[in-house]
Amino acid sequence: MAKKKSRRSSSGVAAASRAEIHEAAYYARRCGLTRDEALRMIREANSSPALKTAGGEKRKR
Repeated sequence: MAKKKSRRSSSGVAAASRAEIHEAAYYARRCGLTRDEALRMIREANSSPALKTAGGEKRKR
């Protein structure tokens, strides 16, 4: 007998934590996107390097 293939998520997006799903659902409602689109955008933003100040200096008050 053949083994069953493991099921993949229906959205094509890797498994997400409850917090990510909740944030994506909120963002999707607010911006008129699908939850998958919002989750993809959030992950892209999290993976990009953080913006730094010019010259790597601390800001003066």
